Amino acid sequence: MDVIPYDLVATKMNFWYTALKNNWPGRAEDTRKEVERELERMEQNQDVVVYYNLLLFRHNLQFDYMYSDSGGNLASRFEEFKKIRDQNNLEGMLEYYYQFFAGMYHFRQKELILALNFYRNAEKQLDSFECDDLEKAEFYFKVSEVYYHMKQTFFSMNYASRAYNIYKKYDTYGERRVQCQFILAGNRRDQMLPEKALPSLNQALSESTRLDSPHLIGSSHLNLGICYNQLEELEKATDHLQKALEVYREVNHSFLPKAFFNLAHVRAKQAELVTAHDLYFEGKEYAEKICNSYDLAKLEMLKGLYLIHDLDLVRDSFKFFKENGLYADAEDYGIIAAEILETEEKIRDACDFYRIACDARKQIQRSGYVNES
Repeated sequence: MDVIPYDLVATKMNFWYTALKNNWPGRAEDTRKEVERELERMEQNQDVVVYYNLLLFRHNLQFDYMYSDSGGNLASRFEEFKKIRDQNNLEGMLEYYYQFFAGMYHFRQKELILALNFYRNAEKQLDSFECDDLEKAEFYFKVSEVYYHMKQTFFSMNYASRAYNIYKKYDTYGERRVQCQFILAGNRRDQMLPEKALPSLNQALSESTRLDSPHLIGSSHLNLGICYNQLEELEKATDHLQKALEVYREVNHSFLPKAFFNLAHVRAKQAELVTAHDLYFEGKEYAEKICNSYDLAKLEMLKGLYLIHDLDLVRDSFKFFKENGLYADAEDYGIIAAEILETEEKIRDACDFYRIACDARKQIQRSGYVNES
């Protein structure tokens, strides 16, 4: 049996990584299988083996994100992933990928502070090896996601804009351009300018339709629904969120619990409590199935606020937000909870949740000062 030079296998791994960055699941899976067959005949090279193990973790992480029934346990996979660094002396590109992919894992788990720490470590490695613009764009995009979820609006918009300006030079990166638009629009919503987010989101929907990408079409409708909810145009919000739910069902996307939560929230605001209750139960079932503790916490909060009026359940969700550094959620939903309780003349409880929102805002501001230093 002929031995395959390791540099040829490494080149094929680069194609595999490109397929992952472009979100081409079929091509990524086919290339992974080819790489694994060739590894059995490859001349010995430990760096290439490490590169394979790093990419395999990224591959599984991405497939878990895209498909709610992809199987596997993320936590146990991450334990195996950490052994790569424990057992090897990683430098340059390999150290960058380790830090970068570890950050992606913690972001997926909604452990935002840990994710940001790993991304900062990765950024230190970016200049230690020859790195093309597309790799930098991938990094900028991922960092913009974390800052967005931390409500660090200007940091997020800066990184998302840098990524977008690179991606728009490459025709094959249409999906990433759409995802950058989602981040930029989300930051507009955080600036309390949802009307300025709508043009970007409608453009994202048009581009997603042109790309014939179901999960992007679903996410475009999801973001439009969230935007219209903020604008209190609840019928339009319901229409878009229902479309998002239908698309996610068809492709069995991991965002199903998120769509269920947002649609249940809007229906509850419309006093359609039976419908909201059904959506809550279905969303909870999916969230538990894929071990999505973040959306599960939000669904339980919704149940406590609107469906059974149990403030202990609501407080448990806010405890989860605090423990995981989810201060943006604590601020946004703290205000929502306080306003609901105020209309019910539960003034003391309303004050408690206004205080939670204020404390969360202080934490967001403090983290902004840390990021500037």
